[in-house]
Amino acid sequence: MKRKKLLVIVYNLERAREHEWFATCMDHSQYEIHYALIRKPDSHLGKFLESHGVVVHRFKYVGKQSIPGLTFRLFRLIKSNGFDIVHTHLFESSLCGMIAAWLAGVSQRIVTRHHSDFHHVNSKIAVRCDQLINVLATKVVAISQNVKRILIEWEGCNPGKVNLIPHGISLDEFGAGNVSKERISQIKVKYSISDDKFVVGVVSRFIDWKGLQYIIPAFHKFLESYPDSLLILANAQGPYTSEVNEFLSSLPPDSYRKVQFEEDMGALYGSFSCFVHVPITPTAEAFGQTYIEAMASRVPMVITVSGVAHDFAVDHSNCLVVPYKDSESITERLITLKESMIDVSQLVENSYKVVSSKYGHLTKYKSLDELYSD
Repeated sequence: MKRKKLLVIVYNLERAREHEWFATCMDHSQYEIHYALIRKPDSHLGKFLESHGVVVHRFKYVGKQSIPGLTFRLFRLIKSNGFDIVHTHLFESSLCGMIAAWLAGVSQRIVTRHHSDFHHVNSKIAVRCDQLINVLATKVVAISQNVKRILIEWEGCNPGKVNLIPHGISLDEFGAGNVSKERISQIKVKYSISDDKFVVGVVSRFIDWKGLQYIIPAFHKFLESYPDSLLILANAQGPYTSEVNEFLSSLPPDSYRKVQFEEDMGALYGSFSCFVHVPITPTAEAFGQTYIEAMASRVPMVITVSGVAHDFAVDHSNCLVVPYKDSESITERLITLKESMIDVSQLVENSYKVVSSKYGHLTKYKSLDELYSD
């Protein structure tokens, strides 16, 4: 049987486990897989894909002025290769890729929607572009019920186009039994984390809607009663950096660590005593991969319900839920975990059952295979 020719278009990715898993999990006897990498031509992702038999096409991008030229070059690529399926990820890729695929007459034009309400909050023009993408696509992948609702109710996307396929995670890379004590010990040495510390872990880029402006004051208050505690801020970069640094200036310098990038995230989660993720609105987070990473790592969570948390969060069963923008409640929940006022082992076991049953990466790629074959 002839293989389907599949072009995946992504924007500005240096490394993405999602796409590495895609390259290794999809059946290459069924699909001839090509990737178009925009803006990051020499990325780790590109080298990984090529090493696994994927054809990689690289495109420069220097700003919005690149959109017309990029769209034309993608059109030529698609037309000359006769792709059966074009699947785009992220906004710039989807805008250029969907126009190009539509002009080239590709019958299966698939978009994975990775953002939530960001454009509705920040740019009416970008919302119009999202709506154009939705119209040009033959199928739209919503990564959570939250995104599905925004697509249909806020943007008028045809419900028949929308397919709910959540992100997944390789359970082999996270959690007790999969992450050795030696790896965790190396992380603790690397970031000067002593074994007697109660470690509050945060994995979040520095963006205002992620809620760091509520986490840091909550930790400051918690530190007054538990001075042997440590705050870890991973993925510590982004447009809200100066504001975050201002909040951190109130803390003792040895009470927190900023980690810009860590290769061994499974071991970093393994060093956490608890995990905090508190987006400031129900719709701010599209998915929140960090939720399921913490669940897979069996780390007790203090969270607000945003993104995929709408689909799994049960307060005091698999997580501790706090109100939005509420530092005091975060402090109270940290004390609850520190003092073991609930059965923490049952809490993390319940959360692990959720992630193992709903968010395994093999489940995701089986769903994508079914979508491509539909």
